[in-house]
Amino acid sequence: MDDDAVYLMTSNAAYRLVDGEPLHGIELDLGVGPVLTPSAFVFWSNGSIWRAPKQGGVARELAKFPHQPQYFVSFREAVAWVDQADDGIYTIQTLDRGRPRVLLSSPGELRGLDMIGEFVYFVQRNADDSWRIGFVGLDGRPAEYGLTKTGRTPSQLAASDGIYYFDLDTTRILKLTPDLRHEEAVLTELVCSPIQVSTRIYCGCVEGLFDVGRSTHQPRVLSYNRPGTITSISSNAKKVAWTVDIGAEQLAVDMLPASDPDGQSPVP
Repeated sequence: MDDDAVYLMTSNAAYRLVDGEPLHGIELDLGVGPVLTPSAFVFWSNGSIWRAPKQGGVARELAKFPHQPQYFVSFREAVAWVDQADDGIYTIQTLDRGRPRVLLSSPGELRGLDMIGEFVYFVQRNADDSWRIGFVGLDGRPAEYGLTKTGRTPSQLAASDGIYYFDLDTTRILKLTPDLRHEEAVLTELVCSPIQVSTRIYCGCVEGLFDVGRSTHQPRVLSYNRPGTITSISSNAKKVAWTVDIGAEQLAVDMLPASDPDGQSPVP
């Protein structure tokens, strides 16, 4: 999502969605796990990482990378990705002057990547089934970690003014400070998967889409009993959009105006 449009990326095309305008698609071999930066799509194809302008144009090779990454994440124009090698080792990598550079290597699974500034946040699952949230800097500084926990591992992190995640065992939305030293419960007894955070916290669940004020911590129904399963959410200060799996090979994209951070009124 950017200020003007919502972008839907499939394995072979990127679609620009603007309310009231015709659908605009760009054919691209996006494969699995592409990401949108402010200016371009970044994706893996045929043994390389590529950059294609989001308004259309020739794709440019950024770096050779023989193994297909699991997915990319971005913050502004910076990108990182998680990869699992044939020997099972997970790595988080970024681009450094046209070459891939390993930021972190782990025998345990790395998942839930997101970025705040120059830091990549992740969930690491250990061999004993414990897990912890950590972050590593694009500048190469060593990784730092929060507390080690047990139970079901979060599938997703949402980065905003802190790190948000949904704890399935306790049905709580939890927020960590960016340094991972302090954690608080934002809301209890609300399923929030997928979760996405911008000016508000957005939660997908079986019943539909909810949002939660970051200061009031009060949930509100945005879309209820819409047929299908919510698979992803994106938002900014102006709008929220989400994808819904509505059947075999069928996907819908819904969009609403966003509210102010405390949900008092829609943004014009």
